[in-house]
Amino acid sequence: MATFFGLLPAVFIIVLAQLGRRVKVFAALTYALLLLVDLILLLTAAGMEVLASQGNPLTGPWDGQTVSISPADLHTVSVYTGVSAVVALLVLLPIVQRGLAYVIRIRPRDPVHATALSYAAYLIPLSVVQRVFLDAMTRAGVNVSIVSAEDLIGQTAALILLAFFGVGWFVQRPTGETFRRLGVVWPRGREVTVAVGTAFGLLMMQSVLGVLWMALSPEGVQAVEDLSQMLLGKFFNPWGAVLIGVAAGLGEELVFRGALQPRFGVLLTSVLFAMMHSQYFLSFAMVVVFLLGVVLGLVRKRVNTTAAILTHALYNTVLVLLAIYAPNFSP
Repeated sequence: MATFFGLLPAVFIIVLAQLGRRVKVFAALTYALLLLVDLILLLTAAGMEVLASQGNPLTGPWDGQTVSISPADLHTVSVYTGVSAVVALLVLLPIVQRGLAYVIRIRPRDPVHATALSYAAYLIPLSVVQRVFLDAMTRAGVNVSIVSAEDLIGQTAALILLAFFGVGWFVQRPTGETFRRLGVVWPRGREVTVAVGTAFGLLMMQSVLGVLWMALSPEGVQAVEDLSQMLLGKFFNPWGAVLIGVAAGLGEELVFRGALQPRFGVLLTSVLFAMMHSQYFLSFAMVVVFLLGVVLGLVRKRVNTTAAILTHALYNTVLVLLAIYAPNFSP
C-alpha cells in the first residue's frame, strides 16, 4: 500500500485547506505546508542540476539490473522540477489567483482552490520523473511489471479520498451534497447507454489514431507499448483488464471530472489528466489521452460523472482485452 500512503499527505493538506475556510490558523498551516513542498522541489531541482553538471549518471539496482539515469535526463528532471516549484509558488499569490479567476472558476485567497492549483503544478515533475525512470529501466532491460494490484487499488482509494475531501466531504458538505457536487448518481439506463455508445466511439477513435501514429512513428508506438507492458504487464489478463478499468473509472474520474472540472473547465482538466499518464509523456499517445479527457469531460458536463466513470471503465477494460486478444486492432 505504498502508493496509498504516499498520497495521504496530499489528502491531509486538502482537509487542512477545507478547515482553513473556517479557521484562519488552518489556512495558514495549509499555505505553510505548500510552501514547504515548493522549497523541497526547488532543493531537489538544484540537487539534480549539481549531479547533472558533474557528468556522471545516477545509478542504482532494480530487480537484479543496474538502472542508470544519464546527466541529460537529470538535467531534464531538474528543469521541469524547478519550473513546477516556481509555478506552484506563483499560484499562491493573490494577484495571480485574481488573474486566473478570469478564466477558471476559482476564488482568490481560497485555501482549497490554492491547494488545487498547487497540486496541478506538481503534476509537471511527477510526469517527467516517472517517464525518465521508466526509460532508464527500459534501457537496463528490466522486464518486471512495476505496478501491482495492491498499488493500483491503493492509488484508487487515495484518489477517491482526495476527490471527496477536495469538495468538502465531512468538513463542509454532508454525504448527499458531496455526491451531487461530484456529479455522482446511481447508474440508470441513461448512464449505461451513454457509456456504451461513447466507449465504442472512443475505441474507434483510438483505432484510427493508432493507425496514423503507426504510419508516422512505428518506433514511438513500440516504445509506448514497452513502457505500458513494464508498468501494467501483470494486468494483461481478463481480470486485470477489469481491475484497470474500474480503478481508472473510479479514481481518475472522481478527481478530474468530478472534483476539478467544475472549477478548472474541460480543457485544463483534460491537460492535467493527460499529464498524469506519465508513460505517454511528450508522445502522440498523450494527444490521444488528452482527447479522451475532453470526451469524458463533455460526458460529465452533459450527463454526469457516473456516465464518465462507466465510459472510462468500459473503454479501458475493452482496450486491454483487445491488446491481449486482438493486438492488431490498435497499436
